Amino acid sequence: MRWRTLAACGTAVVLGVVGVALVRALTGTAEAPPVEASDLEVDARAVAGKLGQAIRFETVSGPAADPTTFAALQAWMVETWPALHAVARREVVGQQSLLYTWTGTDPSLPPVVVMAHQDVVPVEAGTEDGWAQPPFSGAIAPCGDLPGDCVWGRGAMDMKAPLVGLFEAADGLAAAGWRPRRTLLFALGDDEETSGSGARAIVALLQERGVAPAWVLDEGLVITDGIVPGLDRPAALVGIAEKGFVSVEVTARSGGGHSSMPPRTTAAGRVARAVARLEADPFPLALDGPAEQMFGALGPHMPLGNRLAFANLWLLGGVVQGKLAAKDSTRATLHTTQAVTMLEGSPQDNVLPQQARAVVNYRIHPRDSVQGVLDRMAAVIDDPEVVLRPLPDSLYSEPSPVSDVDGPGFAEVAAAARAAAPEVVVAPGLVVGATDSRAFAALTPQVFRFQPLWLRPGDSARLHGTGERVAVDNLVHFVRFHDAHLRRAGE
Repeated sequence: MRWRTLAACGTAVVLGVVGVALVRALTGTAEAPPVEASDLEVDARAVAGKLGQAIRFETVSGPAADPTTFAALQAWMVETWPALHAVARREVVGQQSLLYTWTGTDPSLPPVVVMAHQDVVPVEAGTEDGWAQPPFSGAIAPCGDLPGDCVWGRGAMDMKAPLVGLFEAADGLAAAGWRPRRTLLFALGDDEETSGSGARAIVALLQERGVAPAWVLDEGLVITDGIVPGLDRPAALVGIAEKGFVSVEVTARSGGGHSSMPPRTTAAGRVARAVARLEADPFPLALDGPAEQMFGALGPHMPLGNRLAFANLWLLGGVVQGKLAAKDSTRATLHTTQAVTMLEGSPQDNVLPQQARAVVNYRIHPRDSVQGVLDRMAAVIDDPEVVLRPLPDSLYSEPSPVSDVDGPGFAEVAAAARAAAPEVVVAPGLVVGATDSRAFAALTPQVFRFQPLWLRPGDSARLHGTGERVAVDNLVHFVRFHDAHLRRAGE
């Protein structure tokens, strides 16, 4: 009898847990507040023509940067969007960065900052023949694997389409006589792809002026279509945090000499052992923070099995985490990543290296820190002969604060995304790369990272890669999104 009672109790507990899990899955809300779809008329071909012109200015950042090219782009912007330039003050900050101030009617309201960057990454030598159109042609030509035409060229996705969309929307509002209540600031860095010094100069200027924005909007996450497993709707992912960044040099030294009389461990062997130990002991995974919030928001829009899992992470978190860890793209949201990107040793095959070197790049999860990365590296390598040094010329930054989805800004960005593309579901997320917005954490913790760039499977390889392009039809979303966001921000 006792065993029957215990078995009955166990069955009741299991049924109770299953019942709770089902209730949570079936009652989780998936409905966002209603938003009126944008009916703004956008001439997509005309916008595509302007984007093509912008791409033809080869504003490559880094050692190949040409100040005259940036100046030519900026002069073209003044000519292209005259209504905006008639109402907004334009300042050159630092070398080639720009700050626009569109003064609102109510100076008591904190401003909103909208960001873009003018620079692009270079085209890798030897890859030019792999482009369907020349990389700085700005050509409007068939996409090939998609219906309709695309605008082709370096910067089409990152990030001249967002820049053109922002200025097209703002110019249209200015031409219509609209004026914001809240001051709007447009911050355009000139070296986001390298050091981000332009954004830092803008932040320093705003700090001198005592500016404390209500929120900041920059690039970061996008609209994914067919990329999130189990989701049959496009997802507009709004970054509420971004990972920190540090590249660490790993070096070891030895006496060198002829390879015919090697020591037991060479400098190269010591560095190789250090690298092997790091790769064998990655940072631990955890489904928390922005990643947990993202899947919590997307879960209610998925089939019952996925909804059951994401609504009950307290019970099924380990299973979900295992599924996410199976793919590089989703595993990166669960931990600090480490990637060995450079290895150097002897300049000749029969010479022992006097110094060997590796570089390990870290993208730091919000729960970690730069110092924590260095401490963990030293503990894992466990070799006093190996020297660790953060590279001073890298995009060194701590992880950003996590912005509050219930605070100012997120609702406005989410509503604008849905106004531009009513079919999307909006969710917060974690940006695994680095953007200029990391500098703006000094002004406000409310920083959001989103552009309405429509990405389908395989498209992400075009970012910084060969064949960068954006669909002409997608440009309508850019203009409508920025129009809706500026209207909401300027209220």
